[in-house]
Amino acid sequence: MLLSKLLGGCDVLNINGDTDIQIEQIKINSREVNEGDCFICLVGVNSDGHNFANEAIARGARAVICCNDYSNSLATVVKVDDTRKAYSVIASNYYGNPSEKLKIITVVGTNGKSTTAYIVKELLERNGISCGLIGTMYYEYNGTRLSSNLTTPDPIVLQELFAKMLASGVEYVVMELSAHAIYLNKLYGVCAEMSIFTNLSQDHLDFFGNMNDYGKCKKSYFDKKNTRLAIINVDDALGLEIIKEEKLPIITYGLENPSDAFAINISQTSYGETFVANVLDDILDIDCKFFGKFNIYNLLGALVAVKKVGLSNAQIMQTLREVDAPDGRFNVIKKSGITYVVDFAHTPDGIFNLLKEGRGMTDKRVITIFGCGGDRDVTKRPIMGKIASEMSDIVIVTSDNPRTESREGIAGDILQGVNPKGQLFVELDRAKAIKLGMELADKGDIVFIAGKGSENYIDENNIKIPYSDMQEVRRWLG
Repeated sequence: MLLSKLLGGCDVLNINGDTDIQIEQIKINSREVNEGDCFICLVGVNSDGHNFANEAIARGARAVICCNDYSNSLATVVKVDDTRKAYSVIASNYYGNPSEKLKIITVVGTNGKSTTAYIVKELLERNGISCGLIGTMYYEYNGTRLSSNLTTPDPIVLQELFAKMLASGVEYVVMELSAHAIYLNKLYGVCAEMSIFTNLSQDHLDFFGNMNDYGKCKKSYFDKKNTRLAIINVDDALGLEIIKEEKLPIITYGLENPSDAFAINISQTSYGETFVANVLDDILDIDCKFFGKFNIYNLLGALVAVKKVGLSNAQIMQTLREVDAPDGRFNVIKKSGITYVVDFAHTPDGIFNLLKEGRGMTDKRVITIFGCGGDRDVTKRPIMGKIASEMSDIVIVTSDNPRTESREGIAGDILQGVNPKGQLFVELDRAKAIKLGMELADKGDIVFIAGKGSENYIDENNIKIPYSDMQEVRRWLG
C-alpha cells in the first residue's frame, strides 16, 4: 500500500521525503524490519522507538513515523502528533478499515470483562448472529479459535483480526478493552456500537500508580468519539461518575440503585442462579448455569447489549438455560459431597466476591488456594492475603505466574497481610498446593482455587510451562 494512503486520517505535522512509495508491512520492532517496511517509533515505559529508527532504516525501512525530531535522508520521515494514535490509524488503513464495516461491542472494567463478553457472544451466536470474540481467554470467530497473548491485542494484530472476521462473515465483534489498551490508544479511531462498563477495583497499580489515575483512564473511554452507547453499572462509584458527566447516551444496570435493568427474586440452585430480570421494562425469567451475585451483574450488562441488538425475550431466556459458564470463571466440580471451584479471581475485589459467594454456598469450611502474579501490582498482594485469611477457614498460599520474581518473595508479600482465623499453609508448588487443599477437605466443604482460571500455563523466568488448575483437580479426583 502507498504510504500516502496509510497516512490518511493521521495528524501529520511534517513530512521529509516521498509519500508515493509502496509499503510492505508495518513494524514497531526494529529487529523485525524487512526491506520496504514502515517503522513506527513508539515511546514506551522502558524504551523509545526513536532510538532504533536508524537500525530500522539500515534493515530496509522505507518510511519512519516519529513524534520527536528525527531526520534521515535514506527514508521518508513523517512526524505526527502522537505515534500511538498514528499506529492505530495506519494499522486500520493497512487492512482496509474493517472496523467500519463491523458492529463492535466493547467491555471495560476491572472484573467481569471476560464473562460479560462471553455471554454476549454466546447469546448472539446461538441465535444466528455471527459474532467474533476478542479477550483474555482467546480470540474466536466462526469456529476459529486463536490463543490470546493480550486482553486487547496491539493495533496491527487487532486490525488483522477484524479483517479476518469480516472476511469470514462476522457481523458483530464483542471485545474486552483493558485499561492499558485505552491508555495506549490501541482502539483509537474505532467507534463501537456500544460499550459495557462492569466495575472498578484495585489492579494494575504497577502501571498506573494510583487508583485515581487508573479510574480516570477507564472513564476517559466513555466519550462519543469512542462509542455510541454506554451500558453502565450504576452500583459502581466510577459508573456513577460516568453517568453524571453525560457525555453520551447511557443505559444503566444494577441491583442496588435505580436502573434501567435490574434483577429481583434471586435464588441459587445446585446448577446456577435463577432470577427475574427487568430489562428496559421487559420481564425475563432467567434460569442459568452461572453462580454468584457478581455474575448477575455480568448477565445484566450482557442482557442490555443483546436486547439493543434485537434478541427477543424468548431467545434470551431459552439460550441462557443452555450456556455453560466460561472456562476458568467459577467452574464447579462436585464429588463426595465436596465442592471444588476454579476461578480467575486475581484482584482484591475479585477474591472478596468469590469468597463471599462461597460463604453463602456452605455452612461448612471454606478452603482457599491462591497466589499472586509476579511483575505486577505489588500493593494488592497483602490485601488479598488479608481478605483470603479473614474469609476462609483454611488458606494455602501458593504460586501463580511468578514471571521474573521469586515464588518466595511473592508469597512473603501476601503473608504480610495474612491474619489467619483458621489454618495457614504455604506450598509454592501449585499442583501440590491443590492436592493439599483437596486432602484437607471434608464433606460439605468448598475448595476455591483462585487466580489462574482457564490459563493453561505457569509463566516463570520467561518460560511458559504447561499447566491447568482444572486438570489438576480432575487428576487428583481420578
